[in-house]
Amino acid sequence: MTAEDLEDRGPGGSERTPARPFACVVLAAGAGSRFGGPKADALLPSGERFLDAVTRAAAAAGAEPVIAVVRPGAAPPAWGRAVVTASARGEQIASARLGLAQLAGTSVQAALLWPVDHPFVLVKSAAAVADAYARTGAPIVVPTYAGRRGHPVMFDRGTWLDLMTVESGGARAVVRAYGPRVHEVPVLDAGVTQDIDTPSDMPGGG
Repeated sequence: MTAEDLEDRGPGGSERTPARPFACVVLAAGAGSRFGGPKADALLPSGERFLDAVTRAAAAAGAEPVIAVVRPGAAPPAWGRAVVTASARGEQIASARLGLAQLAGTSVQAALLWPVDHPFVLVKSAAAVADAYARTGAPIVVPTYAGRRGHPVMFDRGTWLDLMTVESGGARAVVRAYGPRVHEVPVLDAGVTQDIDTPSDMPGGG
């Protein structure tokens, strides 16, 4: 199956079996104060919610389970399952920790951390990150576009303790701490670096 096949087929039809089982934690609990509302519920030009687009892509890329960490009262994702955080104003690392805690009793060997404000990432880019992790066994795998690091980032299970205990700087600080052990995967996908922070960041935004 080609990357294009993965892009065209939904998670119910992809039948993608990763060489190393991995999960995805979607960080979707933010209040979106700069955006004007929760970005998880924002709509793409296609009409699909950010949250649904990200969980769909993660599932199609082979992530199992897909766990979305959402704010109280949020509608559940179309794919995967939701875990509700106590506060929508906490730091992203708190959401990452809550999501990773759900994986403690599973056999997955790694987890993608995928912020919901990166909804334009292609399935084939997430799959490339997963494939690079399976091929290299690197503790952290990061996609890059035009020399810039982006999302989602794969964290091997051996790094989770660092994510759970880092005192400041969140996941970025953990990535920095691993230095040359971080494996970069160049992709032809601007979506990996396309952070939707304000409405003007949307295609056609003012």
